[in-house]
Amino acid sequence: MKLEYNILWIDNDLQSYVDNGSVKSIENFLSERGFKPTIEKMFDESELDDYILKHNYDLIISDYNLEDTTGDKIIEDIRITRKSDADILFYTAQGSYKSNPEVIQRLAFIERLTFQVGRDTLLGKIENVIELTLKKLLELNATRGLITASTSELDIEIESLVMRLIEKQNLNEEALKEIIEEKVVTPWEKNLQAFRDNYHGFQKYFDKMDAIKKWEIFRDLLRDLLKQKPLNAKKEIAEFIAEFLESNKTYQKEIIDIRNKLAHAKAEAIDGKMVLKGKFGQEDFKFDTDVCIKIRKDILKHEQYIEDLKKVLGNN
Repeated sequence: MKLEYNILWIDNDLQSYVDNGSVKSIENFLSERGFKPTIEKMFDESELDDYILKHNYDLIISDYNLEDTTGDKIIEDIRITRKSDADILFYTAQGSYKSNPEVIQRLAFIERLTFQVGRDTLLGKIENVIELTLKKLLELNATRGLITASTSELDIEIESLVMRLIEKQNLNEEALKEIIEEKVVTPWEKNLQAFRDNYHGFQKYFDKMDAIKKWEIFRDLLRDLLKQKPLNAKKEIAEFIAEFLESNKTYQKEIIDIRNKLAHAKAEAIDGKMVLKGKFGQEDFKFDTDVCIKIRKDILKHEQYIEDLKKVLGNN
């Protein structure tokens, strides 16, 4: 899911908004809605080329009074020349620009452009514009696709970590075969020989397994790593992995099960509000806007856990 929300803010006096807490307030505003904020601060409009290529910005904020040009020229450049489709918020301390025919001509046909006069109420205006862009982004059917994409990316991260753990523990093919066999052949099944006859290496079989079994193998390998004496000698690393295993216990419920439910969901209007509603197994479920916020926060949480684990494993 596109959990990032990217802002480009252009103002020679932008440091004052950093110092008075406005930038941090906007970051908190987005975090509370389950998004990961990135606010690129551009103090010099001549550096536009360096910034405009960094992200597909969701919102571009520009002051009118810049040192070497005016904000209306920057906005025209961004929208017309550079073809950016980001929402734009254009602000100024005074409304004198409205009497300038050149400014009016430049901005007359710029779509998705919001004006703000006065700096005292700028923070509230920015939050209002962000809220409007999020409403468009969070149309529930789009949200379903975004969440599904993000959870699939987490699956890929786990698959990659499994291979790293196998390499780190120097497991041979026989040991790998036992790992697969333990997950796919249950005690009451009679197809053990069939499994052994059709086993053609860990990677091929592992790729075909469902997300839950891959996750279980991942956790088993981490537990095995914890038992190794060289690792136990590094107390803080062992403690980190133990903490990760505890935090990661909710991964199936908060990531895998959510994706499976969303695959069976459809948008319906209930009491005048759109929700994602469906049935998974014997369970009826309904996801409204608040639930989707929690889902996004859970995804970000597990993404961070995995990123931290990758760093620990990569350094040891």
